[in-house]
Amino acid sequence: MVINFILLILSLLIYASLGITNLLFILFSILTSFFAAKLFKSKNKKIIFIITIILNSLVFFFFKFMIFKEITSFNLIVPLGISYYTLQIISYLIDVYKNKYPAEKSLWKYMLSVAYLPHLFIGPIAKYDEIKDAIFNNRKTNWSNFYLGITRVFWGLSKKLIISGRIAIITNNITTNNYSGWYILLAVFLYSIQLYADFSGGIDVVLGLSKILGIDLKENFDSPFDSQSVKEFWRRWHISLGRWLKEYIYIPLGGNKHGTFRKNINLLITFFISGLWHGLSFLLWGIFHGIFVMFGEKLKTPFQIVNKIGTFVLISLLWCFFLWSDPFIALKMIGSIITDFNLMNVIQNIFNLGLALSDWIVLIIFTTTLFIIDKKQLLIKDKLLKISLEFKLIILGTMILFILLFGIYGIGFNVNEFIYSNF
Repeated sequence: MVINFILLILSLLIYASLGITNLLFILFSILTSFFAAKLFKSKNKKIIFIITIILNSLVFFFFKFMIFKEITSFNLIVPLGISYYTLQIISYLIDVYKNKYPAEKSLWKYMLSVAYLPHLFIGPIAKYDEIKDAIFNNRKTNWSNFYLGITRVFWGLSKKLIISGRIAIITNNITTNNYSGWYILLAVFLYSIQLYADFSGGIDVVLGLSKILGIDLKENFDSPFDSQSVKEFWRRWHISLGRWLKEYIYIPLGGNKHGTFRKNINLLITFFISGLWHGLSFLLWGIFHGIFVMFGEKLKTPFQIVNKIGTFVLISLLWCFFLWSDPFIALKMIGSIITDFNLMNVIQNIFNLGLALSDWIVLIIFTTTLFIIDKKQLLIKDKLLKISLEFKLIILGTMILFILLFGIYGIGFNVNEFIYSNF
């Protein structure tokens, strides 16, 4: 009880230290949803539910799309983590409204479950009943959890600083210096790996810190580049967002219960909302994903490797909307791959894009290691618990050493925030 109360105070203090407006808006969302849910037993249940959903959604959309961003005198800054805690609060309101579980009686427990700092900025998007159980009911603090947690934190930092940091140099170079043609193909392929290393690395840090505290949060990735279709990719990528969209958008729309045409419309609406959650410039990205989920299964071949490569290429091309904020420029860049066939030029200038040969070697080795560990993570977790203390310390020390030696940070480098903390 005391530890959880301290965790709440620390979460709120650290969150407030990043900007007092952050604290004000998350408290607004917490208090409105908490007290509204307690009133769901009244005869005005439906009205209270609708008003609370609209209020929290309006705050989210206002800041997400900065309706008055041209009025610079307001100096408005998007509250950190608003995309994540808004979805959690909306799911809580819907679940309580549908009587899936009773409204939370304790304000401080509700506050900690929403404002729990590690998952606030990058996810995973937690359902209220699950994160409450993880924090208050199923918590296990022991040496095994501490070791697994701290190992995962350093593995996440390795992905961010060694892999994502290196690739960012290349992708930033290509996108800011008017490259075209097959430079764009190289950029989107590398960005797939960069985004995955960055996002999953951030999730590793969140899950690792939580594990140290004895809190088990749900996984957010499951070897997404092992997918044989875009539909399968979305079962493996950003799992918490996909689950939220399925449970609170797709199924309420009717899911696949009303024929193929209605099912496809529901899919398009769901992925349109997915794009909207990311931002206005990602609407086309969401729609394209919806289309490929609808028809992608028909493009599968009998050969798994062909399906995996095809899915990776397709997913990578769609990341163009992340690399260029203007969707029309993004489409133009993708089009240049066909119109400007400059493969030999790309090969000849591969070492002029920001990375020396030694950096390419480090990148290839650690990226290969990333995909191997992805496929063997359950086995690795089991082995980590069984090895002796000496080997555990050697592994930790080696990971720290690799980060210090090969991480992209320090003077002359710009270590950007985790990419998905911007959504």
